[in-house]
Amino acid sequence: MPPEGGTTNASLRKVSRMSITRRTFLEAAGVILAAGHRLRAEDGPPVSVAVIGTGARGSDLIRALTTIEDVELIGVCDDYPPHLEQGAKYAGPKAKTFADYRKLLDDLKPQAIAIAVPLHLHYQIASDCLAADCDVFLEKTMCYTIAEAQKLAQQVAASKRVFQVGLQRRANPIYRQAQAMVEAGMIGQVTSIKAQWHRNNSWRRPVPVPKTDANWATLEKRLNWRLYKAFSAGLMAELGSHQLDVVNWFLGTHPKRVFASGGIDYYRDGREVPDNICCLYEYERTPPQKPNKEAGAKPYTVRVNYTSLCNNAYEGAAELIMGTKGSLYLTSAKGLLFQEKGADTVNWGADKDRPEAEVNAAVVTAGKTLKLSNDPWAHRGTPIEIDIEEGNDTRDEMISFIDHVRRRDVKTIADTTVGLMDCATVLIANSAVEVGGWVEFPTLS
Repeated sequence: MPPEGGTTNASLRKVSRMSITRRTFLEAAGVILAAGHRLRAEDGPPVSVAVIGTGARGSDLIRALTTIEDVELIGVCDDYPPHLEQGAKYAGPKAKTFADYRKLLDDLKPQAIAIAVPLHLHYQIASDCLAADCDVFLEKTMCYTIAEAQKLAQQVAASKRVFQVGLQRRANPIYRQAQAMVEAGMIGQVTSIKAQWHRNNSWRRPVPVPKTDANWATLEKRLNWRLYKAFSAGLMAELGSHQLDVVNWFLGTHPKRVFASGGIDYYRDGREVPDNICCLYEYERTPPQKPNKEAGAKPYTVRVNYTSLCNNAYEGAAELIMGTKGSLYLTSAKGLLFQEKGADTVNWGADKDRPEAEVNAAVVTAGKTLKLSNDPWAHRGTPIEIDIEEGNDTRDEMISFIDHVRRRDVKTIADTTVGLMDCATVLIANSAVEVGGWVEFPTLS
C-alpha cells in the first residue's frame, strides 16, 4: 500500500540495493514522510466531535483532539463519574458531559464520535453511532467477536460513513516508512517476523474502595475489565492487536493459521485471561516480482512468532522484520535498519584434493571448522536509523481520521477491511489456546 496521498516508492527503489548510504536513505525517507497527514483538508467549519469513554485511553484521545485545529470537541461521555470528571477536565469547559451516550447522540448530534470503551461494548455503541449518522473512530480491537466485526463492517458499508479503527501504528511515520521500505524490497524477501509486548506488572488497576465495601466486586470488574472473559479478549486484543496489524500490513495478507499456548501462571489473583501467551502464525506470501523475471513466483511461508508477558519487560514492545538483505527493528519511537553482511562463501563440494569424508566432517563441526560466529550481534552491522524528533501517533491517527471526515473519504488508514482482518487474527490465537492446536483463519464475508 503506498503512503497516504499517493506517493510512490520510486525513490526507495533507487536505493533498494544493499550499498545504501545514510544520505540517500534519508532522502528516500523524506519522500515518504512528506506524504503524511494534512492538518486541514480544506477551508470550512471545524468537525464537531464527541468522545464516548473517558478512561485512560479515552483521555489520550481527548487530549489529542484538543490540539487539532479542525476539531470542535462538543461533548464527552462516561458512566463512571471519576472518569467523566477526568475527561471533562481535559476536554475543557465548552464540552458538555453525559453519563448516557444515547442522550449525547440525541442532544448534540455530533458529526464524528471517538469510542474508547471496554471491548464487549464496541459493537453496540459503534452501531448506535452509525445509526445516528455519525462518522466513527473506534478503538482497537474492532469487536469482541469476529461475527460482531463482520456485522459492523456491513453496517459501515451500508451507511457510507467514515470509519477508522484505532491501530495507530498505521499513522506512525516510522512504521509508514518501514512498510514502504519492505514494499520496495530494501530488506529483500521477508523470511521471518518476531514481535512481542513484554511488561512486568500485573495489569491490574487499584480499586478506590476497601474490599469490605459492598460495591467493591462490581467496581473491581469495571476497572479491571481487561482481566475478565465477559468483557475482554485479553493480551491478544489489548496488546497483540497493534503488532499483528503491523504484520498483516507489511506482508499484505492475513495468516493462514496459528498455534498458541498461554495461561494464568504468575498472577493467580482471580483473573480469567492469560498473563502470558506465545503464538506461532503461518502466513503464505508471494515474493515481490523482480524486474526482467518470469511471472508466477511461487508462494512461500513466513512464520511469525509473537509473545506477550506480564512478568518480564525485556525487549518491551517491538517488532523485528527479517529479510534476506536486512532486518527492521521497529518501536513507536525509533526504527533501525540492519543490513545483512552476506553469507560466508564456502566450497561444500568434494573433489580429489578434499574427499567427501573431510567435507562431511567440516559440515558437522561447522561452528569451529568454518569459523562461523555464534555471537548474536556479529551479523547486525551498524544500523541506519528511522527517527523522528517528536512523535505522537495517537494525535497523528486522529488528524488522519478528521482529514478523512472533512473530505468524505471512507478509505481510512485502518478501515473495516483492516479492522476485521486484525480482529480475526488476534481472536483465533485465543481460540488456539483453548483448543490446544492449530486454528485456521476464518472466511470473512
